[in-house]
Amino acid sequence: MTRSPWTATLLLCGGVVGCRPAAPPAQAAGGPPGLTAADEAQILAADSLFTMATNAGDVDRVAATYAEDALLMPPNAPPVKGRAAIRAFWNGFLQPYTVVLTVGTDQIEGRGDLAYVVGHYRLATTPKAKGTPAQAPEDGKFLEVFKRQADGQWRYHVDMYSPNAAPK
Repeated sequence: MTRSPWTATLLLCGGVVGCRPAAPPAQAAGGPPGLTAADEAQILAADSLFTMATNAGDVDRVAATYAEDALLMPPNAPPVKGRAAIRAFWNGFLQPYTVVLTVGTDQIEGRGDLAYVVGHYRLATTPKAKGTPAQAPEDGKFLEVFKRQADGQWRYHVDMYSPNAAPK
């Protein structure tokens, strides 16, 4: 089996299986307030939407989880800038494969209009057509930076992920 750079790709953007209880927002001296329980819930919902859309092969819903000026940083590939380019990237992965993605949240923190999520994922793919190379299941980790948009929605601003195993 061969490993494609697309394999690890699915992850960073990952959905959520678990989360920690919300803590009251903290405020550094003169700094912006921490995340509210509602902020954390919205961020985790965006992560879950990404996972559900990925598993459904719905590239438009996947792309909608990103800000217009987002940056996707997949492993073993150059950065992908902007929602349209990110949509094309994910389409290149979701067209040839049926995907089963599971994601867990290990940490969520933030202040003001920025937040980050650290987590882990498991990715399994099945080729849709004969001749498409099979890929081994993958475990990995991710770091997502969310930014609250002008419409109040939290979307991926920077999305980075990588497999735990070295490429073969």
